[in-house]
Amino acid sequence: RVQGTPPSRSCMTAMKDAPSSAVIAASLALATIAAYKYHEKKLKDVTQKLTNLRDAERKGRIKAEINLRQVIKYEDDKRVSASNAFYAQDDMSDNKTGKVEEKPMFLRCVGTIVSPFTKRMGTPRQGALAPHARGYIQMNPNVAPMETISGIDLFSHAWVIFCFHANTDCQSTSMKTKVKPPRAPHKVGSMATRSPHRPNNIGLSLVKITGVDEKKKRLYIAALDLVNGTPVYDVKPVVPWDCPNNLVVPSWVSQDDALSTVSFTKEAGDNLEYLLKRKKLAPLYTVKDFDDAKEAIKEILSQDPRAAKKRGKLSTMTEPYKVTFGSIELKFIVEEQGKVDVIGMAELEIDDSTVFVDG
Repeated sequence: RVQGTPPSRSCMTAMKDAPSSAVIAASLALATIAAYKYHEKKLKDVTQKLTNLRDAERKGRIKAEINLRQVIKYEDDKRVSASNAFYAQDDMSDNKTGKVEEKPMFLRCVGTIVSPFTKRMGTPRQGALAPHARGYIQMNPNVAPMETISGIDLFSHAWVIFCFHANTDCQSTSMKTKVKPPRAPHKVGSMATRSPHRPNNIGLSLVKITGVDEKKKRLYIAALDLVNGTPVYDVKPVVPWDCPNNLVVPSWVSQDDALSTVSFTKEAGDNLEYLLKRKKLAPLYTVKDFDDAKEAIKEILSQDPRAAKKRGKLSTMTEPYKVTFGSIELKFIVEEQGKVDVIGMAELEIDDSTVFVDG
């Protein structure tokens, strides 16, 4: 309009409508934001519910596997008693067809592992990387009386043949023929690795012999990588010719392990001393073994026991990682790559199926 003249009716209407248009636009924006936040919360709730269902399913499956193994062991023990622990035939093949028959071989448990590793997560991937880790084999006198290991304490090391009893695929009808080891650039055959998932759940571990207790029927060992409760099928002393001078391995095997440095906060050290006084790691570690227990924890955490998908991720004091060691729970954080801080530990209530026991 021309300056000095009164505004027209249409101009006045536009001026009146302007505030209401802004209000409408703002209301629409707020409504959109509210709807977005509502759907975002709903999506998070659904995601959390699915995560909880997945975790519950996995726990239930593992529990079912444990119960199944107990039933299988019971049935195997009955068959062992009836068949004198061994069933075989002189001719394992059919000469006419050339097919090899599967013949069952029943193994008797000569003892059981007692170790501070109550779960697979937190168990050293190689015993040599945790020389301060202690344990013992509780011998089964009905199968292997103490006379069977008489003189074994004259050797420094032994081979332990055992069962991967904590596998959750023991009844799977199929298995992966190739797997990818952590340091390998590609997949290789499962029998070209140390993977616990094999056609037969049989493992071989090198341990250090630290003593024999005739009265308690125990063979004490160290530098072990065996889960508590592991069934032992045999023990053999290591002799010099077990270690070839011309050993050849792939380049990815010979790589040095990238171990993290581990430190304790004062609170974590005080927690450990308190729990040792309460005999929470007895009989493997007592209060006088504070330094050895601390070193064992450092050796375990230096290997990064976290799940593969969590390795490489950082954490904070408010969201620490947790791992079990005997009947205690370790809390640690990774604030920078290659550096682990133990910030605390507490007594842990352990399920009966994985209980850490004194004999």
